[in-house]
Amino acid sequence: LNSLKQEIEGLRRPMGTRDNPARTCQDLQLSHPGLPDGEYWIDPNQGCARDSFKVYCNFTAGGETCIPADPLQPHFSHASGCRPSLTRFPLPQFSYVDSESQPLGVVQLTFLRLLSVSAHQNFTYHCHRSVAWHSTTSRDHQRALRFLAANEEELSYDTSPYIKAVMDGCAARKSSSRTVLEVSTPRLEQLPLLDVRVMDFGEPGQRFGFEVGPVCFL
Repeated sequence: LNSLKQEIEGLRRPMGTRDNPARTCQDLQLSHPGLPDGEYWIDPNQGCARDSFKVYCNFTAGGETCIPADPLQPHFSHASGCRPSLTRFPLPQFSYVDSESQPLGVVQLTFLRLLSVSAHQNFTYHCHRSVAWHSTTSRDHQRALRFLAANEEELSYDTSPYIKAVMDGCAARKSSSRTVLEVSTPRLEQLPLLDVRVMDFGEPGQRFGFEVGPVCFL
């Protein structure tokens, strides 16, 4: 009987541990409002705790559940060469892991989306004479980056109202700089981002690289 009581109490007030995970970081914050930001265990599908995984909980932002991109592949750099094909995404697809660098399960990610109402993710583009979003020269977004969403939609300036430039140092297309784009969407099936297509590349002297930020659900 005591064991059953403990199990029920664990469901009512999860601790965010491997043996007693919460469904989401927001659930954990509701149970323990004073917890600091940090890494905790969650189990969105509420099955056995064996498939729980560790994430970063941003309680300062209201209880966001944040999942990082694979640390072995978030950076990519390339110097001038052949311009990437405009009919496909030529770069390696991004992958995502938990805080212990274990691959994120599709089922758990699906349940996390079902338990959330919004999601956001940043993408940082490091450039040298390469436009990422707006072009001050042509005064348009014709060469804006294009992203492959998790639901295989193509996201860019002309297809999505949910992308904004937090900073756009690459707009001038001169020396080295960076552009930070934020995808903040109520359409949870769009995140995390899976790939990027660079539209302004192939001229002599051009270089680019990028960093894929964590995807956060709330």
